[in-house]
Parts: sequence; structure tokens; C-alpha cells
Amino acid sequence: MSTKALRNFRPDLHYTPKSGWINDPNGLVYAGGKYHLFAQYGPEPQWGDIHWSHAVSSDLIHWQDLPLALAPDSLGMVFSGSAVYDSGNTSGLGAGGRAPIVAMYTSHGDHEQQSLAVSQDGVSFTKYPGNPVIPNREKPDFRDPKVLKNPNGGWTVVLAAGDHVEFYASKDLISWRQTGSFGPGGNLSKGVWECPDLFPLTLGGREVWVLIVSMGACPENLGSRTQYFLGNFDGRTFTSDGSFTKPEFIDSGFDNYAGVTFFGTEERILVGWAANWVYANNLPTGDFCGQMTLPRVLSLVDTPLGGPRLAGAPVSDRLFGEPVPVSGSLPGEVYKLTVSGEGEAEISLSNSLGEAFLFGVDGTGNIYIDRSCSGARDFDPEFAKPEYGRISAPRFFDGPWTLELTFDRSICELFGDRGTRAFTQLLYPTEPYTSIDIKGNARAGISLIK
Repeated sequence: MSTKALRNFRPDLHYTPKSGWINDPNGLVYAGGKYHLFAQYGPEPQWGDIHWSHAVSSDLIHWQDLPLALAPDSLGMVFSGSAVYDSGNTSGLGAGGRAPIVAMYTSHGDHEQQSLAVSQDGVSFTKYPGNPVIPNREKPDFRDPKVLKNPNGGWTVVLAAGDHVEFYASKDLISWRQTGSFGPGGNLSKGVWECPDLFPLTLGGREVWVLIVSMGACPENLGSRTQYFLGNFDGRTFTSDGSFTKPEFIDSGFDNYAGVTFFGTEERILVGWAANWVYANNLPTGDFCGQMTLPRVLSLVDTPLGGPRLAGAPVSDRLFGEPVPVSGSLPGEVYKLTVSGEGEAEISLSNSLGEAFLFGVDGTGNIYIDRSCSGARDFDPEFAKPEYGRISAPRFFDGPWTLELTFDRSICELFGDRGTRAFTQLLYPTEPYTSIDIKGNARAGISLIK
């Protein structure tokens, strides 16, 4: 379980529960002028007795906690899923013909099956009496439904099923039939597949579908990671364009898992769980354990060195003022650093104890991030291993570069090459970093919250 906190590690910008455990974001939906964030939640700061928590926001940064939305029942615990705003009341579940929010989740009991719950007011939920709506008695892993509007009409749900995903279609969100599956196997199938998402983006005026699949913890991926594929969805199944011959991670850092996007927003906005299953149960945060990543607006960028790539930009950028030059000292524990340079450079954030967090571009042209000497690490033997300390990834652009780091007390998110490279990392400095040092041909600006 979460270990005793050395000091206050609760971030300001990243959503955390007031107490208890949190993991996968669930049911992300925009309805009634509010962003709804549900999540896997347990009352103790360790995984167990999983419910759905519920919070709402008008800006994706400041959140109001609401009562727990869903609780375990005779079918099992309430595992991950999604929610839609059924604007046409196609389900017939809206009272008086009004549009309800319909959530689909995995009932995790002796078997994993898919169930529904309905909300008339966006706060309280009633489980559908005919659950499960997609029964299962054979597949050991069959979970995490993501519901979307089918481009040909009606609804689609994509479900994780071990080493592949499956697609089902419905006209009313209640009666479902399988239409296809996707799972290339081989080097792309490490870890049990979880938490899929499917959505279209545009690139050069054409529509490209993005399939996101989280992969459960396995040695090949250094824990739990999230991959994505680009291709086409014809309303029945997804076909990859074959551009990736190995897992292409949505985030090159270790601490972004189970990310899914909001239903009902004009922009495609993703939120992930900011942790890694390898060490998530032992984070040194005390009464709470787990947090969400910053919500990211997703897009596709055609890069000269990597072809089409998924890119992200944190919505928190709109909170910060214009950057001003920084050297020497750091103001507080919440800020955005914008560093521009060319060639090799290293940026070091440090404190009086000699603890330091490093990032930059190395001599081979890779972007890197290094928490190996950043602070407390002995709370978990896996977290302390060298392979979880430093990670790097090649650039998708040549020439000058810009790195943008959002630092939030115990978590940072680094974006480079127009957001096509992202690194999310947890870190626990024993005392705040107060100094910044830059080596190489680079300059830094710092932005504070307006």
C-alpha cells in the first residue's frame, strides 16, 4: 500500500483523490457543460474493493469530487469502462424521453462481463436490470469497454480480450453483436491488452483512425505501457496501416497508463493514470495513492523522421503566463519550463541535498529524462532499479529543438518535437528543487500560473 509520505507530494495540477486508491480513468464524458471524470477507486490507499469514483470540472484542471458513482454487486467489482451522452435516447433508458448518460463497465466476478448503468442527472447512477448486456463465460480477459458512435450509424464498443481487441455493434446500447477483431500478435502483443480506445483524427485533410491499447505489466515493456496504431475503421473492424513494426508508445515515460479520451468534446482529449503497475502500490504519498495525467489534446503530425505520429499538448498550458528567462533559482514547485536549443544539452533541477532531476537531448540526438538521483527511491525495489531511472527516445525532427516540461511537485510531463515525444515521470525529491543548471547550447524560460 502507499507508504508514509516524507512530505506533501500532492500535485496541484494533476487530479488526485482526497484519500484512498485511484487507477484507470473511466467514463470520460462531456455533458451538461461539465467534464466528467470517473476512475477505478478503492477506499484504502492500495488496490482493492474497486468502485467508480466521480469528479466534474469546467476546465479540466479544477475538479469537484462527487459521491461514488458505482459499487460492486453480485456480478463482481466494477472494473474499467466508458460513458456516452445518449443525446437521442437511442437506449430508451432516459426518463421521460430525456437524454441520459449511459456507462458501460466490466463486471469483474468469476467471469468478466459487460454491464450498463444509467444517470438521468449526471450524478447518481442506476444499474440496468438486464445486466450483463455482453455476457461471457469463456474468455479469462474480456474487459474495459470503450463505446463510441459508429461512423455508419448506431454504436460501437471496442473491448480488450487478452492478446487482441474485439468490436461489437448496437443500435440501442443494450443488444450487441460482434463485428470484428484486431490483434497482430508477435512483437506487438506483449502484456495482456487493456483499456482500448478508438477515434478518428485528421492528417493533411484525410481521416485517420487511432487505436489505443494499454499493455499490462511485462518485462519487455518495463512494466505497464500504452501503445497506439494508425489505420482505418470501416464501422465493423479496425485495419492497421502497418507503419509500426514494434510497439509505438503513446508516452515514452514510465507513468502514463490506461489512457482514454473524452466522449462529446470537439477536441480529442486524453487522460491517463500516472503510475506504473510495477511499483504503483508503494508510492510514498500517504493517505492517497495514484493520480491522473494532465489532460492532453491529441493530434496527428507528419514527421520527417518517423512519418505520421500521435502528438499531445497538455490543456494546462492555457493556465501559464508567458515564459521569462530563468537561470540559477527556481520559484516554487509548480511551473512550466520551455527550453530551446540545438545539439546536445542537459537541464538539471536540484536541491541542497544534491538530489537532481535531469532532462535534455543527448549526443546521439535522443530526448531523455532521468530521475535516477532525483530523490526518494527506496520505497519500492523496482522503482529504485536503474532501468526505471533513465529513459530516452529518438527524435522525429532534425535540427533545433524545443522541450516543454510541466513540473508539478511530484510528477513531471515533458513534451518535445511538437508533442510527438512525451515523457511522464513520477519523482519524489526529499525537499523541493531550488536550482536550475543548463549545460550546452540551450536557453530556458519559466512560466508560472497566471
